[in-house]
Amino acid sequence: MPRPVAQTSSGALRGAREEGLDVFRGVPYAAPPLGHRRWRRPEAVEPWTGERDATTFGPVPPQDVSPEKLAKRGLAMSEDCLTLNVWTPGADDTGRPVLVFLHGGGVVMGYAAAPLLDGGRLAARGDVVVVTVGFRLGALGSVYAPERLGGASTNLALHDQLAALRWVRDEIGAFGGDPANVTVAGQSSGAVAIACMLATEAASGLFDKAILQSGGLERVRATEAAADVARQLFDALPDVDDPRDLTVDELLAAQGRIPTGFVPPEGPWHHCIDGDLVPEHPLVVAASRPLLPVPLLVGATRDEWRAFDAAVPDDELTDAYVRERARALAGPDADVDDVLARYRAAHPADDPQQRRAVASALVTDYHFVATSEQLARHHASRGGTAFRYELQWESPRPGIGACHDVDLPLVFGTYDRVPVLAGDGPDTARMSEIVQDAWLAFLRTGDPSTDALGPWPAYDADRRPTMLLGPDPHVADRHRNRQLEVWDGRYPSYP
Repeated sequence: MPRPVAQTSSGALRGAREEGLDVFRGVPYAAPPLGHRRWRRPEAVEPWTGERDATTFGPVPPQDVSPEKLAKRGLAMSEDCLTLNVWTPGADDTGRPVLVFLHGGGVVMGYAAAPLLDGGRLAARGDVVVVTVGFRLGALGSVYAPERLGGASTNLALHDQLAALRWVRDEIGAFGGDPANVTVAGQSSGAVAIACMLATEAASGLFDKAILQSGGLERVRATEAAADVARQLFDALPDVDDPRDLTVDELLAAQGRIPTGFVPPEGPWHHCIDGDLVPEHPLVVAASRPLLPVPLLVGATRDEWRAFDAAVPDDELTDAYVRERARALAGPDADVDDVLARYRAAHPADDPQQRRAVASALVTDYHFVATSEQLARHHASRGGTAFRYELQWESPRPGIGACHDVDLPLVFGTYDRVPVLAGDGPDTARMSEIVQDAWLAFLRTGDPSTDALGPWPAYDADRRPTMLLGPDPHVADRHRNRQLEVWDGRYPSYP
């Protein structure tokens, strides 16, 4: 069978034909950020002659992962990481809907070639084009040190993602996609990036719909907080005349010494308010003026933080620990006793794991659910269209419930790749079909309603309808109302 060829403005790409799809891997969307391009905004792809092989994934961005582990998957790690992958039913002129997916990982880990993010099954089921994107991470993608590195060195991960979206706009027609029907989706820190995009004109015209999955949307750092992380980084690095002479290993070692904070939102490598691409916190923008006028599909899993808290020893998770977490999340003006009383009321008093359940629910709700709800509500109140969901599908692993990342195998249909995450039986397969069909309907029309789910009402400030995606999918109004009352007193209060 002949291998597919796509002609881009930079040159021809020869991909692979796999299970009825044309697949192009390791496609460059910008020049390699090596040498003098380190800590510089992405530059145009350098053209090539002949047919460039596009059958293997590009390098994984530098991060704290074993090279041996990557090698077992046929992957390598390098700063030359500005590539993307395309799954399409045909590199033709059909003009299919396009999904561009931004992975999570706190802007410090993760990669577009992860098995969970294989776009083949979603592309085949929906007759759509699926794109996954690699971008710079950690100190190479998010350090804020304009005085050391120049003003064009900030928020590079976000600049990379925007460059990939511009590439899709300009080139996806050669892969059977419709550049006028592009949906950007992201999970976790990928969703935070999309929130930043929605609040900046730099992203205008690059997508016409957006899906934000499990985004801790408060994790956009204040300028001074980002500058402090940069100071800690350079204090931990060897003293050199030009930071571009530092090795990747030296950068990763210093990066690993930066504390991650007690609870969110202290992710040190998330995007920051830089006065340029991100002039204000996106939730402040949402509360004060319209975001980009595109439909949104926004939500979280029911038990986002339980998998992380499962690693906290019982003797550490004291009443004082839970109280301090509540104070950190609810803000200095909150009545912590009232907050804790509301959360304890939602969990049985005779449950020996009540303290753990309350601690986890605090992070899940304040960090993930409240921020996504606020984004949807403000967007709707200013004339935008938003749909909200809560994913309630539980992991088969005991004690972690509907945890962070459980949405990924359902959206991509890759549940058999890591069955411990979402299961691997007929019920999981059916749940995946329900979720995929809703996402695909949104890609096509901007409305996630399907035959299986029925009408999915758009979000509004009064009714606040939320689609509960679980074994019995249905719409609930003012879901978790007691918590909503607490959140409304907290947000927005961002620097």
